[in-house]
Amino acid sequence: MPSAPSADRRGAIRTLLAGSAVAAIAGSAALGASSAQADPVQPAAADPFAADQHKPGGKVREYWIQAESFLHNPVPNGYDGMMGTHYTADQTSFWAIGYRAYTPNWGTPLPADTSPHGIGQNSGIPGPVIRAEVGDTVVVHFRNHDDHYKWPHSMHPHGVRYDRDNDGGWLADVPDYPGTAVPFGGTYTYTWTALPSSVGTWPYHDHSVPQTVPAPAGAPAAGRAGAMDMAGGGGVMEIGAELGLFGIIAITDHNTPQVDKEFVLFFHDAYQADLPSIAQDLDMFNGGAFLDNTPTFTATKGDRVRWRIAALGKEFHVFHLHGHRWKRAQGWVDSELIGPSTTLTVEYLEDNVGDWIYHCHVTDHMMGGMVGRYRVTP
Repeated sequence: MPSAPSADRRGAIRTLLAGSAVAAIAGSAALGASSAQADPVQPAAADPFAADQHKPGGKVREYWIQAESFLHNPVPNGYDGMMGTHYTADQTSFWAIGYRAYTPNWGTPLPADTSPHGIGQNSGIPGPVIRAEVGDTVVVHFRNHDDHYKWPHSMHPHGVRYDRDNDGGWLADVPDYPGTAVPFGGTYTYTWTALPSSVGTWPYHDHSVPQTVPAPAGAPAAGRAGAMDMAGGGGVMEIGAELGLFGIIAITDHNTPQVDKEFVLFFHDAYQADLPSIAQDLDMFNGGAFLDNTPTFTATKGDRVRWRIAALGKEFHVFHLHGHRWKRAQGWVDSELIGPSTTLTVEYLEDNVGDWIYHCHVTDHMMGGMVGRYRVTP
């Protein structure tokens, strides 16, 4: 079984990529439709100091979301189809936490809906896609049902407008601030607004109290000492997100192109130093690691395709899709950098039939599981 990629190698990758990531990600900010033969018309430069006003008349979009803990094996087939390595469940399993959407008052889980306007798989990792249009108000009723760890949790959004009471970000100097540390069994309602500047793909995630995952009986303790309590001290920052508490917010407006297929992809790293039940670091797509455990996405020639991609944690990644290119301001690309708390929106007209793969092009991350299949039929 391969050993975990060293901290030095991962640190070197982050150092080498960090200088160029800002430019690459900035160049990726505009949505790119790659199928047109003529270059898209570039909009006039916006005034960076103009007020971004809430447009009246939008809808209220209400979500009932619960944080749940569950035993999770990212490699259920026990096999790395790229490297040929075999794994056992005890080497790759951990107690995860995920967000799941429910009917009102947390009645029953909503069914999967992977259409371009749906909530996705709603299986926990990632959480449901939260969708809105410019002018809408998003109301999220959150309940903490983490019955394994029984830690406090929260929901922190990116890209939308909110006030401090709806931020979800915990600080040790105000440990009881509303909505930042919702206790096990507790509830909280967040209200967010979609502005014109909110259009695009954004992450949301747990931003609550740092914690330390207890080691299994007989196993060495996790590499970071000290379980966090509400008074502060120790713990792993955003450990809830490392365990799976994250999802995507998709904001559209009248200029957002309609698509036939929309794929949601979340880059997710779990570290053996933080999760002592796993035998090596795991690099996951949507909670799965290695071919046929990560999502297999499908499209048909002629489909208008959109990928909504996000990452958290501390790694820089490179999204690469075999056999395809898409247009950016700097030209055509088939690989793009993505870093912590950043996103990509990739759009193109599908014109290349075949059995393809998508993956992170950082070799440590490929070896850790970040590879999946993409199948295009005639």
